[in-house]
Amino acid sequence: MDTLEYVVIGVYFAVLISIGLVFRTFNANVGDYFKGGARGTWWLVGVSSFVAGISAYTFTGAAGAVYEAGWSILVIYVGNALGYLVNYLYFAARFRQLRRTAGPEVLRDRFGRMTEQFYAWISFPSGIIGSAMLLYSLAIFISSVFRLNMQLLIVTVGAVVIFYSVIGGRWAIMATDFVQCLIMMGLTLLVGGLCLIKTGGFSGLFELIERQGLNSDYSIINSPERFNGAYTWFWAGAMLLNCTLTANNLGAAGRYFSVKDGKEAKKAALLSMVLMLAGCIIWFLPPMVGRLFYADQVTAMTQLSNPQESAFAVACMNLLPPGMIGLMAVAMFAASISSLDVGINGCSSVFVMNVYPVAKALFRLRERSEESLLRMGKLFSFFFGFLCIGAALLFSLKKELSLFDLMLTVTALLGTPMAVPLLWGMMIRRCPRWAAMSSIGCGFLVSGIAFFSPELFGVRWPFQWQIVGVWLAGTAGFLGSMLWAGGNAPEYDRQVEEFFATMNRPVDFEKEVGKANDLKQLKLLGIFSLVIGALVALLALAARDRFGVVCPLVLAAFMLLCGGVMVRAGRTKREAEAEKVSSVPCIANKLMER
Repeated sequence: MDTLEYVVIGVYFAVLISIGLVFRTFNANVGDYFKGGARGTWWLVGVSSFVAGISAYTFTGAAGAVYEAGWSILVIYVGNALGYLVNYLYFAARFRQLRRTAGPEVLRDRFGRMTEQFYAWISFPSGIIGSAMLLYSLAIFISSVFRLNMQLLIVTVGAVVIFYSVIGGRWAIMATDFVQCLIMMGLTLLVGGLCLIKTGGFSGLFELIERQGLNSDYSIINSPERFNGAYTWFWAGAMLLNCTLTANNLGAAGRYFSVKDGKEAKKAALLSMVLMLAGCIIWFLPPMVGRLFYADQVTAMTQLSNPQESAFAVACMNLLPPGMIGLMAVAMFAASISSLDVGINGCSSVFVMNVYPVAKALFRLRERSEESLLRMGKLFSFFFGFLCIGAALLFSLKKELSLFDLMLTVTALLGTPMAVPLLWGMMIRRCPRWAAMSSIGCGFLVSGIAFFSPELFGVRWPFQWQIVGVWLAGTAGFLGSMLWAGGNAPEYDRQVEEFFATMNRPVDFEKEVGKANDLKQLKLLGIFSLVIGALVALLALAARDRFGVVCPLVLAAFMLLCGGVMVRAGRTKREAEAEKVSSVPCIANKLMER
């Protein structure tokens, strides 16, 4: 990697820090800091939700699985898109109408204090581990491409994320998510196009797969013997079930807390679905091209325990012109950072909104002002970010770990058991307040047996069996608790009725939230998009040939077009609002004349 690539990465980090500094002025209280004051526009929240749902893991662990098994991994991302579709059809508006700031607050409203505190405390280790895995996956990718020190990368990237997350809060996170989505989608579209040129289009791609004898490996559905039981019909069904259900339970409600109202939440979900479908078509062409053309280079990545996880990187290094490898690294930074910052902000919001109030009552602490709570939120954002960096450093020392297997294991062990009761809690009213804990206990029992089964019984549970087993056990635990629903206290029944009434009542934005700042969001993000597009265009000056000129200009044109449309839309909307305001006195004068 030459000096230009380092400059590109340095400028990218500077842009992120600048966004944090600009959007820090949006934060006047805790609600602004943790959920954007519920003033986020549908396009901003939709893009942020989409980007937070992916990471550099998509281009490392999942890319490695694509390298080996081809189209099968698309099932996971189609499942994510299906989850967003169900959000759009039913859940998104209701999630927004819960009117809360942190996820466990919703669980307190539905199940009571005990369930709230359990989820609050367990969200800390699960959130930190999840964010650390994202940071670690990014470090794997970048270190394999640029031969940089993995630990140094983890610390550097983590420090940048902590900086803008702490100073800018949720507003800075959504803004950086949007800008990073432009970079990531623009570059992956470019790389996907270069892959199709290399293969001679999709028809040429299929011909190459057949010619190299990969038809069997690259089938969407494989036989149970081929990949140790993975990528079968049962595996695909379990993946679709898990992706859809985990996106449509109370634990996923937080992604829509920042949007203005229920209608905007539905639009945000639809946008996320469209972006996910578009992404899954283009993201996995490069690892296939890596298998078809550059397999020797991929297998030569011996510094990785699983060399196939570098397939995306190797393809990009061969297809992109000199000077754009740094942008490829930036796209990978964008994919992971957009999930990491949400994890940090989420853990901090849970502490301030759920843990601190209980500690305050227990130890009779003094009441804090909004300004004091805001400072506390920033302090704990820094603290949780520091813990994420430490956990990622620990992962980097465990060389034998497969990233793909790690993601699936954590999902099955922690995520799924906690998601089951949060789905049923939205669908079933008549249950005791401890129904969620009963469900979690049954789910954890099955996931624990599956996790320790190789050591205890010498049998390894395939991922799909873990998922289905946990869902069935958790469901049994929840439904079984309904036998005791008749003993509910009257105040708990009233609490549940109030929960459902709130969830189904549309948000009146003007009365409940107040003044919108849509124009400010459009203007600022449009300007940032134009600036980034102009900076990308400058890379053409360093090109060595015509191909090196065309690639950055195509990417710059995409970003400049998006930025220009946003600035123009903001100007048009501002003029329309000004005309509307100026027409009010005219109408009043006419009425007086009459």
